[in-house]
Amino acid sequence: MLTVVMPSFHSSEIIKERIEEIDKKIPIIIIENSKNIILKEKLEKQYNNINVIIPKENLGWGKAVNIGIKQSVTPFVFITQPDVKLIDDCLSKLITCIREFKNFTILTPKDLNNKIYKNFEIYNKHDPINSKNEFSLKEVDYVDLTWLINKSNFDDSDLWDEKMFLYFEAQDFAKRLKKKKKKIYVADKINTFHIGSSSHDKKLEYFSNLNRNWHYNWSRHYYYKKHYGFIFAYRKSTSILIKLIMKILKNLIFFNTKQLKLTFVEIFGLLSSMINLPSFYRPYKKIKF
Repeated sequence: MLTVVMPSFHSSEIIKERIEEIDKKIPIIIIENSKNIILKEKLEKQYNNINVIIPKENLGWGKAVNIGIKQSVTPFVFITQPDVKLIDDCLSKLITCIREFKNFTILTPKDLNNKIYKNFEIYNKHDPINSKNEFSLKEVDYVDLTWLINKSNFDDSDLWDEKMFLYFEAQDFAKRLKKKKKKIYVADKINTFHIGSSSHDKKLEYFSNLNRNWHYNWSRHYYYKKHYGFIFAYRKSTSILIKLIMKILKNLIFFNTKQLKLTFVEIFGLLSSMINLPSFYRPYKKIKF
């Protein structure tokens, strides 16, 4: 009935924990962005329900997810990530839910670790759903962390924006669906638990920070320009740029060389987006694994 799609990047240990939370009858597609051939061989040998796809390069989030969606043959696709625990029979409850309720494009479990952040937002008033609601479904405007896609209400124009390598993809995804009047729901009584910042090897933390600082700023400007227009985006980004320059000066005064480089990377990402360069930065290419 559904396929699990899970992008992975140096997540060989934690991904095994997620696999054990999934029924062995449910097909799993893993897009292994760190090109770990050994992981592919081990998982496919150990589990009959797993297909590990290894791209030629690190595709980021959007391209990886789109590959999984296109490769799946089931009517529903559940997109998740290695640092999100599928707790309390999460998937079996989702399957029970969608056997009776199919009037949606995206349905997402409520994440219980709201100390990091809430995985959904409601911006507008919505009509109550007319269905059996044992899982406390409610319509929302934005979801993150996991996405159950009903492919019967989904087409190629709804796929993730592949120009975004990381960050703001979920906001863009939801915003495009809502513009097309497609339904997004959260199930309060079906749950996940986001561990947070645990999907990659800890030895890569510094490179992860470089990656985050560059792509967050690149994607934010791209998102603003795409959805709110040129003037709004450049006004917001110019204000951010001024704050980052002030941050550079502060780091210079206090000789904080580590923060100095991270801030330079933030500026680099923002300016790259402002002058319409693609999302090209890959700090991981500089190290050997």
